[in-house]
Amino acid sequence: MYYNDQPAEMILYQGLAARARLHKLIAYGEKHYYDHVTIDYFAVSLPDLQLFDEDLTLRNRAHCEYLIALGSIGLGDKVRAEKCFAAAQTIDCAHQGVILHRMLL
Repeated sequence: MYYNDQPAEMILYQGLAARARLHKLIAYGEKHYYDHVTIDYFAVSLPDLQLFDEDLTLRNRAHCEYLIALGSIGLGDKVRAEKCFAAAQTIDCAHQGVILHRMLL
């Protein structure tokens, strides 16, 4: 072992921390899926919202599906990830994150 080699237990802790972050992605998506979203008049994206009249609650659901899909990919649950990507893309067929990350499956 060289002086700059990482101890084996540190690699274990990094892996466990990464799994915890993936579970947090899924938990956040599940917790906020049914939120009712309204315009925040101090939001920086307000001009976009005034230009494009869209259902913010539906947009939130697409985002939650996307988060759950990303966490599921990281945890190796490809079936759930595909289901969530499909649901998000049904809501927003041009969701760039879904289009890009769905290719990981």
